[in-house]
Amino acid sequence: MTTRGFRPRADRRTSGAALVLDDTQAAVLRLADGASAAVLGAPGTGKTSTLVEAIADRVLGRGYGVDEVLALSASRAAATALRDRIAVRLGVPTNGPLARTATSLAFQLVGSRARRTGEEAPRLLTGGEQDQIIAELLAGHIEDGTGPRWPEPLGEEVRALRGFRTELRELMARCAEHGVTPPRLSELGAITGRDEWRAAARFLAEYQDVVDSYRGGFVDSAELIASAVAVVREGGALDRLRVVLVDDAQEATVATLSLLRALAERGVAVVAFGDPDVASTTFRGAETGALGQLSLRLGVPVERVVLGTAHRQTPELRELTARVTERIGTAAAGVQRLASAGRVGTADGPAAVLRLQASSAPAEAARLARRLRERHLLDGVPWDDMAVVVRSGAHVPGLARALAVAEVPTKTSIAGRALRDDYAARQLITVAGVELGAVEATPQVATELLLGPFGGLDAVSLRRLRLALRQEELAGEGNRPGDELLVEALGDPTHLSLIDSSPARRAGRLAETLRAGREKAEAGATIEELLWHAWERSGLATRWLEQSERSGIVADEANRHLDGVVALFTAARRFVERYPERPAADFVVELLGAEVPEDTLAAQTAGPAVLVCTPSATVGREFEVVAVAGLQESVWPNLRLRGSLLHPQELADALDGRETVTEDQRAQVLGDELRMFALAVSRARGQVILSATANDDEQPSPFLRLPGEVAVDDTDETLHPLSLRGMVGRLRRRLATTGSADAAEALARLADAEVEGADPAEWYGLVEPSTVEPLVDLDDEEQVVRVSPSRLETFEKSPLAWFVDAMASSPSGLAAGIGTVVHAVMEEASTSDDRDLSVERLWGGIERRWKELSFESPWLEEKERRRTRTLAQGVSEYLRDFERAGGVLLGSEGEFELRIGRALVRGTIDRVERTADGTVVIVDLKTGNRTPSAAEAAEHAQLGAYQLALEHGAIEVATGLPSGGAKLLFVAKGVRGKSYREVAQDRVDRRGLERLKQRVAAAADGMAAATFAGVVDLGERDPHAKYEYRIHLVPAVSA
Repeated sequence: MTTRGFRPRADRRTSGAALVLDDTQAAVLRLADGASAAVLGAPGTGKTSTLVEAIADRVLGRGYGVDEVLALSASRAAATALRDRIAVRLGVPTNGPLARTATSLAFQLVGSRARRTGEEAPRLLTGGEQDQIIAELLAGHIEDGTGPRWPEPLGEEVRALRGFRTELRELMARCAEHGVTPPRLSELGAITGRDEWRAAARFLAEYQDVVDSYRGGFVDSAELIASAVAVVREGGALDRLRVVLVDDAQEATVATLSLLRALAERGVAVVAFGDPDVASTTFRGAETGALGQLSLRLGVPVERVVLGTAHRQTPELRELTARVTERIGTAAAGVQRLASAGRVGTADGPAAVLRLQASSAPAEAARLARRLRERHLLDGVPWDDMAVVVRSGAHVPGLARALAVAEVPTKTSIAGRALRDDYAARQLITVAGVELGAVEATPQVATELLLGPFGGLDAVSLRRLRLALRQEELAGEGNRPGDELLVEALGDPTHLSLIDSSPARRAGRLAETLRAGREKAEAGATIEELLWHAWERSGLATRWLEQSERSGIVADEANRHLDGVVALFTAARRFVERYPERPAADFVVELLGAEVPEDTLAAQTAGPAVLVCTPSATVGREFEVVAVAGLQESVWPNLRLRGSLLHPQELADALDGRETVTEDQRAQVLGDELRMFALAVSRARGQVILSATANDDEQPSPFLRLPGEVAVDDTDETLHPLSLRGMVGRLRRRLATTGSADAAEALARLADAEVEGADPAEWYGLVEPSTVEPLVDLDDEEQVVRVSPSRLETFEKSPLAWFVDAMASSPSGLAAGIGTVVHAVMEEASTSDDRDLSVERLWGGIERRWKELSFESPWLEEKERRRTRTLAQGVSEYLRDFERAGGVLLGSEGEFELRIGRALVRGTIDRVERTADGTVVIVDLKTGNRTPSAAEAAEHAQLGAYQLALEHGAIEVATGLPSGGAKLLFVAKGVRGKSYREVAQDRVDRRGLERLKQRVAAAADGMAAATFAGVVDLGERDPHAKYEYRIHLVPAVSA
């Protein structure tokens, strides 16, 4: 087989050679000096390439100075890429970048004026910083009962949501763009009946006062551009600038357009390139109609140039894009849609448009992964020349992981998520936060750090560490819980140095890092220095770098971890540079509180990988293969009206005196969704794959049907997924089921090539058991089998469940912990001399031990607190009723032993009571909800074992007293007006005792065995049907 395509493509866009332009592109270069123009072009018509050539023509052909031309891009990432292309194309020195964003240009203009006048330069508030200020103000209003009076639908719960703050920020940005002051916004609110605008006006006034009180003149991007407009109109700035070329002008906001107008008024030519049909940021204020009305927006005559050839697209892909864009309003343009395809498709190649439907989301990801692997392995398409686009950023991480599991290397943009949501970055910043005291070292934080990459423990190691610390505590006559000891140990490494175990040593390294970091923090280290100290001591850089060079999900995760750490260091360095006087703890608090992603240009791992992203991340880019995934009904298109809380999008209409019509808003939302879809599908040069899930619960999007009659993916799902791991799995299954010699030979060849999983020595199913010896050697007459009464019934129902619990029991859960506390408090109250059996007494005992329990959240703690109060009520009422009935407590939490043949029955009895008639009753307290029936109680193994011990004199406190049977005491739910319920087991007669002995003996024989049977027909809710038991019922994989 010939393998092609693994050599990087030659790309003339990144070379210094001039491009050969078509006639319509050349028309842009023929524009006269000083002429402004709107250059309209469908996707792939070469708008950016023409812009670069236009700059080259002005500088290299017409003799412009490099400070007389400037390009503007819609984002920092796009500006960086365009800057590099221009620099390579020109090949001459420049005084600064020739491509930047409108915000970057505004920052330069306002900063230059500040330096000329001796004022302090402004500082740009990032989106995250602005969101935090807004959140703090809103929270303060709620706490103090102050602030604006918001309309009824915008209650405290709504104002605490990130979505509300996002709309508030959008409204504030629109006000800054249109020059709307708080009094004017309040006036508009009164005119339009928008009470939320009147409240927002009061909030905006307070927000401006707070920001103005900060040192350094903080401004947001809209305010910064408004100030830059004033600077341009004053004169003296950018005096040598002759032409501004705007790339992706369809993304320009009102603020950007006002800056361009100010430049045009000063005689600067403005040449704007774009396509209203692929605007992706209308929800942030992008003016899609500006290109079609550029003369009106700039206030100067504007020529129009329409690019006529879509050089990127084949006829099939051009038709697909046209089918989408023809459903969008023209936005005062539309002629660009007539562009013809510039490439010729191949009849024998892959289908240009492919529709893929699967029965579930995992199946969709698996089939999509196979298609991408086919294009890479069979057609030689590089991984980084493919992209998978989804509607929402929330879907990106899950799909990226699913593809990585299928051995498709993936990458995502760190700029799409807040740093606190990145796993590696959050772990590292938490370490620094604990060192600084900005993050409280709670048991939850200690557990997260120990289980994370800086602690290096797994759940089993953490449990062993807790037990070791607890043993040390008990040896010192203390009684603090394990969680509290963990926190103390991380605060003082000497506690861990006394324990000789691998988990303690790993935890000790983390504790030493925290100690050294605290010393550095006290010495005044910057946040950047603290982060670097923790990172360097962890050794994670080497490990993750090695993992990133492999393949599969481990490599992808390592790459993402490294990207997150690099982004964190970039943010820390920026903080230190911008705020050298602020303490390092401020950075930690702000970062952990920031829900809005920061715009970052931090370097990311550059290995070949498929980009998984949202449409906006593809602006200005193209790929050989683009897969648009997750095309589900109500997901894409998402027709929910935007800005439904504060309606920032209606501000412009209100200023113009126009009434906003709901039907128009819905049409606009659909248009925005179509634009994002058009943007996604138009990025492809060779193939578009449209994928969705179709089943009873999920229906495909109407967008899936937009292409009309196209090829349908009919991949046979029984084929292996074109990966070595998939091939090995298929061959092993075939060998195991058919004994195929061909499969054996193929596996041998793969094993010779050291492909993982191909060598039979690695097949767990062929490995001999480590031992076949029984748990207890019954041939040795001195050996006994220890039988716990509380586990006897479990063994009788499922020997496998008993074995797993006995050999590898899971840590006790919250319910068991509460039960332990209630048992202890009941014993304490029953044996106390003061005879106080009130609920308050019992609850006080529970409160004193409450800290021994750990809860995942405050609401869960409150829920369990109420439930435990009910348990205390049941215990209290039972004890008082027992005392009034003349009962006497003979023993509480007493241990016993009873030898029956080879079985040693050993247990602890909650209560041994003597009733008023002189008989002895054994009581077992239960804090759960499930109560057995009378028939089940009669055969209850635990109570039976207790009665067996009583009848054989193993319970010393009841020696010589007649038995009255045994009972279960349930205190979670009462019956017949009581807050407790008793389920009794009558006294066992002679024949019953013999049957009990036989049950114990049979159980002991089974517990001593070497194999343990499981039960396969249990209901899902049966406690013995848990996953940790059922997994052992699967036969060993022998191949």
